Amino acid sequence: MVILLVSIIIALIVVIFAVQNAAVVPIHFLFWTADLPLVLVIFCSVFAGALLMFCLALRRELKCRKETKVNKRFTSKRAPASDADPIDIPQKDSQNKDSQTVAKENTAGASEYQK
Repeated sequence: MVILLVSIIIALIVVIFAVQNAAVVPIHFLFWTADLPLVLVIFCSVFAGALLMFCLALRRELKCRKETKVNKRFTSKRAPASDADPIDIPQKDSQNKDSQTVAKENTAGASEYQK
C-alpha cells in the first residue's frame, strides 16, 4: 500500500513537471537539429542515464554470480570440515623459543653484515 501511494505521488509530480515544461526547444547535435519539447529532452536524458546505470549494475551482478559459482565449486571440492584434521596450535612456550631463536639469527646476521 505504501509503494502504491509513493508511486501515485511520483506520477503526479511527473505530470506537473511535464505540463509546466511543454515549451519547444531547439536541439543541436553535430550536424543534426530538431525542435523538441523540453520535457521530452529531459526525460530522454534521465532514461539514458538510468539505462546506463542498469547496464553497469547488471554487469556487476553477473560478475558477482560468476564469482559465487566459482567459490561454490571450490568449497565443494574441499574435504568436509568434519573429516579435516584438527589444527595444531603451538603452545606459548614454543612460540617464545621460536621467536627468540629467530631474533638471535637476525642479530647474528646483522652483526656479520656490519663487519
